[in-house]
Amino acid sequence: MTDIRREYERDLSQSIALDAETSRRTRRSVMGTFHAMPPWVGAVVGIVVILIVWQIVAVTIFKVTGSVPQPGLVFAQLFHDLTDSVYWNAIAKTASSAGWGFLWGNVIALVLAALVLVFPWFEGMSTQLAVVTTCIPLTAIAPIVTLLMPAGSRTTSIFLAALSVIFTTVVGTILGLNAASQTQIDVIRAYGGSRFTVLVKVRLIAALPSIMAALKLAAPAAFLGAVLGEYFLIGVDSGIGILLLAATATAASVKLWAVALISAGVAGLAYFVIGRIGRLVAPWSAGDARAGGGF
Repeated sequence: MTDIRREYERDLSQSIALDAETSRRTRRSVMGTFHAMPPWVGAVVGIVVILIVWQIVAVTIFKVTGSVPQPGLVFAQLFHDLTDSVYWNAIAKTASSAGWGFLWGNVIALVLAALVLVFPWFEGMSTQLAVVTTCIPLTAIAPIVTLLMPAGSRTTSIFLAALSVIFTTVVGTILGLNAASQTQIDVIRAYGGSRFTVLVKVRLIAALPSIMAALKLAAPAAFLGAVLGEYFLIGVDSGIGILLLAATATAASVKLWAVALISAGVAGLAYFVIGRIGRLVAPWSAGDARAGGGF
């Protein structure tokens, strides 16, 4: 009986080990299949899942109120709106404000980060200033800026777009500049290189991937900041924010969702374009970016 029991336990252990090994191989095979898939497959699957959930929610929870319309109705409205020049003009106006805000906000951010190189003790203050810009309630400061500007000015929209990008770019730039290899810096200095040479040959090259990643995140933030700023403009009748206000005032939920999709699409396009530029500017980071879902 003892021998039979031992043989049974041995066979059971071997069976469990075989099942575990088979399970591990299956998992590796499945994971390998997923990793082998191009990135766009995951994006398509995600979009399909979102649309299915959206449709279910629209025809069940919000069927009576209609505040969440069916995706088919929203996309039909979207395609109709894009044939109207009013919407293209609104996109252009908001994109212009976002572009100026993106420019000025990043100039300020890069200056703050550059001061850290000249005055290392300024890093804490620079970071705190960046934190302040992201902690300021935009809806609280926007009316103040609007009152300071003449009617018809889009300064509030530009200002909020600029505020929306400073923190991201400051942090990304400082992290990138500090990522430079100390060994490379020592080699440049050993051969008589100046601080400017170290900056150009080592620090900027090391910082470019982080800077471009920060700019990639800042681009859609600038656009959404510009849209929010348009909610407070006086004497301005064109812009994505204005269209959202009009749709909200008339309780046109389908149109509201269509304009929101336009806004999301433009923000996503900005993210994609800056990401592509990042690949051109810092091609050596493309491998890491793909691994981490970057550019």
